[in-house]
Amino acid sequence: MAPNINRRDFLTYAGATLAGVTLGEAGRRYLARVDERAATWRPSPAETWTVSVCRECPAGCGVRVRLMDQVPVKLEGNPLCPIARGRLCAKGQAALESYFDPDRLVGPARRDGPRGSNRWVRISWTDAINECASRLGRARSNGGAVMAIGADGRGPVEEAWSQFWRAVPADMAWTEQPTADRLSSRFRALTGAVADPVFDLEHATHVISFGAPIVEDWLSPLWAQRSYGRFRRGVGRPRGRLVQVEGRRSLTARKADEWLPIPPEKQTALAYGLASVLLREDRVDRTALAALGGNLVDFERDVVARFTPDNVAVASGVPVVTLLRLARDLAASPQPLVVVNADAAPELVDGVFALNAIVGALDRPGGVLVGTGRTPSDARRQSAVEAIDALATRSPAPALVVLRDASAFRSLAASPDTAAFDRCGFVVSLSPYLDETTAVADLLLPTHTPLESWHGLVPPSSDGSEKLACAAPAAPARLETRDLLAVQRSIAEKLSLDLDQASPFASSGEAVRGELERLAKLRRGVPYTTGFETNWALQLERGGWWVAPASSAAEFTKVALDAGGWLDPYVGAGRLRDDIARHGGLSLVPPALPPASPVAGARPEELTLARVVPAALVTATDDADAPSEGTLRLTAFTPAPVNLGGSPNQPVLFELLGQPDSAPWQVWAELGPETARAYGVSHGARIRITSASGSVDAMAVVIERTPPGTIAVAFVPAQRAGGRWAQLVSADVRRLWGRRPRSETVGVRVTTL
Repeated sequence: MAPNINRRDFLTYAGATLAGVTLGEAGRRYLARVDERAATWRPSPAETWTVSVCRECPAGCGVRVRLMDQVPVKLEGNPLCPIARGRLCAKGQAALESYFDPDRLVGPARRDGPRGSNRWVRISWTDAINECASRLGRARSNGGAVMAIGADGRGPVEEAWSQFWRAVPADMAWTEQPTADRLSSRFRALTGAVADPVFDLEHATHVISFGAPIVEDWLSPLWAQRSYGRFRRGVGRPRGRLVQVEGRRSLTARKADEWLPIPPEKQTALAYGLASVLLREDRVDRTALAALGGNLVDFERDVVARFTPDNVAVASGVPVVTLLRLARDLAASPQPLVVVNADAAPELVDGVFALNAIVGALDRPGGVLVGTGRTPSDARRQSAVEAIDALATRSPAPALVVLRDASAFRSLAASPDTAAFDRCGFVVSLSPYLDETTAVADLLLPTHTPLESWHGLVPPSSDGSEKLACAAPAAPARLETRDLLAVQRSIAEKLSLDLDQASPFASSGEAVRGELERLAKLRRGVPYTTGFETNWALQLERGGWWVAPASSAAEFTKVALDAGGWLDPYVGAGRLRDDIARHGGLSLVPPALPPASPVAGARPEELTLARVVPAALVTATDDADAPSEGTLRLTAFTPAPVNLGGSPNQPVLFELLGQPDSAPWQVWAELGPETARAYGVSHGARIRITSASGSVDAMAVVIERTPPGTIAVAFVPAQRAGGRWAQLVSADVRRLWGRRPRSETVGVRVTTL
C-alpha cells in the first residue's frame, strides 16, 4: 500500500467506492489532502524532474516527469528521446490522469456475484497470490488448458512475461498493435526480410498514401509527424507532395495536396492500376528491377492484362486521366514513396509494396528500408482477438485465463460481446484500471500504472535503428498495486517452479537492469543523447570506432536509465537487398480477384469521381454490390484521441473527440452532402444507424466529397464496466457488425432522432 495511507485510512473511505475496490471520489479527495499536508512540511515544495516512458500507445516515446514532493504534476517530452525529441502528443499528456484516476483499482479483490456484476470483496495480496497459484496449479495437474493474453510488445519485461507462461505451460495470445509489425508478414512475403518495414517519409519527394493517418496516429505517431514536417519543409529540395487516398476527409486528407475520396474496398484496384500504368508505359528502371530478380515478368504480364486503365476506372471510381497523371507524377519524382495504414487489407498492402518495388523505392533514402524485427518463430503469434472469439467453441474451454490488459477488447476487429468467457473456468485480470477485463474476471490482481512502473521497451521500428526505451519508476506506488514480474515470481514460488526457467527476475527492475548490462557488453550504441551527439556516434561507428559512454556496466546502466534509453544509430546499407537476394528475388503478389469490367458503352471521361448517385436512389443496376440489408455502406475509423491500450477513463481525451467538426464526448458519423439530403439529415443532427446486428446513435457530420452511399462512424470502445467518464460514451460501432468479420461489407440505414 502507498506510504501515505494505511489500511485504517482506507476503510474510512471504502464505502464511497465501487464495492470498495476503486479509489472513488472520496478517496481521491483524501489522498489530495494527504499530498497537501505532505507539501506543507517545507516552506516550499521540492521540485524534481525524472524520466519515464509513455505507454499510452506502442511508440514508446520518452517523457520527463515534473514532481512536487514526489507527486507527479506535469509530463513533457524527453528531448533526448530519438523518437519524439521533446514532443508529446495528447495521449502522452493524458497519462497523468491514469495515475490520479478516481476509479483505479486500489488492490486485489475477489468477485462476489456473477461475472459482470461489479460486486467485489477486497482481499490481501497473500490471499490473492494463493488463490491464483491454486487455480493455476489445479489446471496444470488436471491437464486443463491455460491461456495468457496481453498486448504485443518487445523488450525484457515482455520476454520475462512470455518465459513464465512457456514454463507453465500456457497458450499465449497477443493483441496486434497498430505499428509496422502488422505489415511485416507481407513485407517478408515480398522480400524475405524478417523485419518491420520502415517508410522513410522524411526524405521522400512525392508520397501516395493509402489511408495512412500520417498527421494523426500512424505507426509511431510523433515520429511520423516529425517526419511529415521535414517532408513538407523540403530543406535543400522541393517541398514534398502528398496524395491521400482515403474514404473520409481525415486530418491527413485535409492537409494533402490532393485527396481522392475512395473507400477502402476500392483502393486495391487503384494500387495495382498505378503499377499497371507504370509497367505498360515502361516508366520503370528495368536494370534495377532485373538486379533484384524474382517474378517480375509473370507479375507484369498478369497486372498489365487485367488492370487496364478502363477496368481500374470502373473498379476504383478514379477517371482514366487522373489514373495516368498519378502514375506519371509518381515516376517523375526523384524519390517517390507509397505508404499504407497498418490495418489495411493484405491485398492492398501487397499492392503498396509492389508499387514501391516498381518505382525503385526499396532500400534507398526516401523509400522503404528494413527495421528491427522478430525471429521467424516469434513472428507467428496467435492473435488475441481470434483467441477470444474461439473461446465460444473451443473444447475443452480453458480452465484459467489471465488477462494482462484490456487491449484485446478494444480492437476494432474484436466483438463487444464477452459471453465467450462464461465457458472459462477462472479468469484473472492484471489491469490496474476498472475496464473491460473486470467485467469478465473472477480475481483482480492490479499491477502498477506506467508512472509507477519500470520500463524496458523495444519501440517499433521508425528509422531502422535499434532502441531500448527504459526508465525506473517516476513516482511511488500510490495504491496497493504491485509490479507485474513480482506477481509472476510470487506465483512461481508458490507452484515450486524452476525459477531459472520460469521467473529468473524477481521484479521488472531486475529484468531491465539485466538487459542494460547485456547492451553494455555489445560495445556499440549510446544512451539517449542529443541529436548532435547521436550523429557523432553514428559517424564513429561508420568508421569502425566506438567510445564507451561509461567506465563500467553499472555506470552504463545508470546513465541509460537517467537518459531514458539506449540506441544504436548505425544502420547497415544494403541490408534489404541482401535479404531479397537470399529470398531468391522479389515475390510480387497480384490480387486474386480481377477488377470490374468497363461499363458497356461508357466513355472514359464518364468514369469520374464526380459521378454521384444519392444513396436513397441506389439500385441493383447502379451498384450490384450494395448490401441487401441496407442502402449505405458502413466504414469505421479510430480517432487519434481514442486510447486503445492504456486507461480508458481519461476525460481530457474525451474532450478532444470529434475535433474540429463534431462535439466532444460523443461518437459521430460522417456523410456526404448527397447522402445527407437523401436521408433528410442536417449537420449536427442526432441520428440512429441500424444494421441487421444492432444500432448506435451518433451525431451527423456532413463533409464535402465524402463518397456517396457510404457512412463513416467513429470507433470509441464502449465501457459498460469502466470508470465514470468512460461510461459516458456508449455508442460502439462494432455492434453494427455483430459477430461478422470486419472485412465483410455491412449495409446500414439511417434515421433522424
